[in-house]
Amino acid sequence: MRVKTIRVTVIILFLAIILSVYATALYELQIIKGEDYYDESLNSIVTTSTVEAARGLILDRYGNVLVSNRTSYNVTIDHTLLTNSGEPNAILLRLVEISRARGIRYTDTLPISFTAPFTYIDNMTETQSYRLDYYTDFFDFEQTPTAEELMEFFKEHYKIEDGYSDTEARLIAGLRYELEIRLIMYAPKYIFTEDVDIDFITVVMEQNLAGVKVEAVSTRQYHTPYAAHLLGRVGQMSSEEYETYSKQGYSMNALVGKDGVEAAFESYLHGTDGIQTTTVTSTGAVKNVIYSEPPLPGKTVVLTLDIGLQGAAENILAERIAALNEARGEKEEKIPGGAVVAVDIKGGDLLAAASYPTFDLSKFNEIYDELLSDPTLPLYNRALQGLYSPGSTFKIVTAVAALREGILTPSDRIYDRGRFTKYDSYQPTCWIHPGSHGWVNTAEALRDSCNYYFFELGDRLGIDRLSACAAQFGLGSATGIELYEETGVLATREYKESRGDEPWFVGDTLQASIGQSFNLFTPLQLAEYTATIANNGTRLATHILKAVKSPDFSQTLYTSQPKVLSVVEADKEIFDAVQLGMLYVTTQGTPSMVFKDLGVSAAAKTGTAQLGEDLANNAIFICYAPYENPEIAVAVVVEKGGSGNAIASIAKDVLKYYFDTRAARQKIDSENVLVS
Repeated sequence: MRVKTIRVTVIILFLAIILSVYATALYELQIIKGEDYYDESLNSIVTTSTVEAARGLILDRYGNVLVSNRTSYNVTIDHTLLTNSGEPNAILLRLVEISRARGIRYTDTLPISFTAPFTYIDNMTETQSYRLDYYTDFFDFEQTPTAEELMEFFKEHYKIEDGYSDTEARLIAGLRYELEIRLIMYAPKYIFTEDVDIDFITVVMEQNLAGVKVEAVSTRQYHTPYAAHLLGRVGQMSSEEYETYSKQGYSMNALVGKDGVEAAFESYLHGTDGIQTTTVTSTGAVKNVIYSEPPLPGKTVVLTLDIGLQGAAENILAERIAALNEARGEKEEKIPGGAVVAVDIKGGDLLAAASYPTFDLSKFNEIYDELLSDPTLPLYNRALQGLYSPGSTFKIVTAVAALREGILTPSDRIYDRGRFTKYDSYQPTCWIHPGSHGWVNTAEALRDSCNYYFFELGDRLGIDRLSACAAQFGLGSATGIELYEETGVLATREYKESRGDEPWFVGDTLQASIGQSFNLFTPLQLAEYTATIANNGTRLATHILKAVKSPDFSQTLYTSQPKVLSVVEADKEIFDAVQLGMLYVTTQGTPSMVFKDLGVSAAAKTGTAQLGEDLANNAIFICYAPYENPEIAVAVVVEKGGSGNAIASIAKDVLKYYFDTRAARQKIDSENVLVS
């Protein structure tokens, strides 16, 4: 009994101590400091905000990080705090002065000149025009005001006093317009300037400008100077984009992929934003931050790209074009651009897609105006969007179509008469005319690129059977790539008639049979076409997504598999014949000297696309290797490059890099758990 009594006493004492502690705390909270806490609660501000999720990583096929995230700083303006300050115009003008003094670019899209007499700018974009119309409609202008009239409205509406000069008034009006147009359009918030350095931040903060804030944000960091046209960029949503993404739970200020991989795989990369509640005292001190929903980072996207090969392709292309331009005289046309595409033959993986000229993706916003005005069009993705006549590379289609239709056999020979004289109205010539290639079979005709041979085949085939075969090769069709691409044009009777031109003539067929006429294809299509030849007619979809991983790499959520898009129905002996002809190009043809030190056998075809009299021709070159067991297909296009022979070294050097580094790549691939 005594033991029980002691236990009961201890428990009672323990409870008494606990109650005393709580009572003391409550007394202090409610009696001693109750009034202070009450006043503080009245003056505290509780806000709920979205916490941006970290965007997913982008890797190449071997696990090399291509794009990740870093913390950067943006300067934003709180419209409410600014207008409540009593001197919003002076604050904005001071902010602009600080920025201009330090060479900091800021956002001002008001399409009015910065000096009087005020006029609308000549190169107004669609977005600028749309916003201006929205603004004037909102404020009930009966008709579109002149720039001078709108500036007068701004001065009255924003209370821009007469003491400001015309230029200062324009600077102030530009920012007031930026802030207000976003409010009335329910558009994402205004960012004055992005990704600024700490020195600028320090100066801005020292000014203590009401409503001007510095926000830490996650910014994409690029770990490679290559693949700018493929990786793409992120940015704030347009009004049209927000209509779509808001239905997926995106906040108004979320960043989204604007193009390239960033846009194509937005659903994987975006992640899920979190929600935080912040309590701030009247003095501005943060009392606490609570995450009611933690942010979930985006998934890791693994690409099929080999960034080493991509870099090599870009460098080789740029160096060769520079050398060709340097060798040309002052009166000769310079090469404006070109492209190289490499695909994996067995799986359809896009290994590299180089477009020249290119640009620095990490400095996109800084150099955007310069890029936009560059006449060589560096923003143009020639590899996926450039449309070019295939020239003589198309002759393989003509050969396969004729052979499978039984028009002749691979060993049958046709005599090159130089000029095709069957028709009085149109008599095209072989490129060697007035010479002759003599008697040639399929392989020899491909080696020599004998126009006469393919005029004869095309004439016997007719355009309908020829274009049907080309369509099975995927020419003029989508390749399957997840990125934006042009589909091009396949020369057909229907296409010409759809243009409202004259009916299809036999001359059109003769031109189409050697890759001219209306035929226009992308370098990517030409690479896929080459891979289809190497695959004996099986056309695989080209793709750039290899796998999707969870953010911690613990799970593989998606793995790509080869997909057959079409099959060119032809006996293997037909493909043997055209492949032999392509082998002859690298062993007996003009490019044989280029390929003699490659180290592996290769099959190829040159092409020269005529652009018109007195104009330099486009140069095309396609190839695959090894000839015996094909792995990689390459297509090269150089605008105004002259001839396919002139650019054969580009393809050879790309192949050489691929095979010289193969052992190292295979070792990495076998050890890499990221893409296994």
